[in-house]
Amino acid sequence: MRHGRPNVPRNPALMDRHEFNRYLDAYDAAGLSDQEDTRLRLLYAKWPEPDVIISSDLPRALATAHLFARHHEVVTSPLLREIPVRLPDDSTKFLRGRWPTEVWWTYLRYHWFKNQEPEGRIRSAERALSAIQFIAQHRQPRARLAVVSHAGFLLLMVNLMQRRSQVGGRRLPHIGYGEPTPYYWR
Repeated sequence: MRHGRPNVPRNPALMDRHEFNRYLDAYDAAGLSDQEDTRLRLLYAKWPEPDVIISSDLPRALATAHLFARHHEVVTSPLLREIPVRLPDDSTKFLRGRWPTEVWWTYLRYHWFKNQEPEGRIRSAERALSAIQFIAQHRQPRARLAVVSHAGFLLLMVNLMQRRSQVGGRRLPHIGYGEPTPYYWR
């Protein structure tokens, strides 16, 4: 599942490169608000308790994992972090402009597919394979295993696991904040 909604202020309509990078830093440092904590507790009460829960070590994912785990231990790993992104130095007129957040995200996505820093598509896939191995090490027969990570990285991991016939279930995971998607090991 993707982490719960982080406790960050809303973005202004237009942002420059520096403002967007500061937003990315704040997003990575953020935990959950009290309101989100309450929403997730109510949502997770409907789900069975997991036997094993594995989480990214970033605050928003870790807080979500503890809520879903109830009283069980949470195993953390930086392997499950979101794909790192940054806007580069303002070497072009475009990068010196003020744009809506969606424009910046599109720019970053394009550069991820082009394998540019800080972590391009190939390095993300390699890390996802390592994360899948880490998760598999914690798999136990008949145990309910939960994984809390980040939208982009979850999409990549689930896609790789399905292409290798390791898991069955929905083609893509829910990427709504805190929404679990059940899968089963093959």
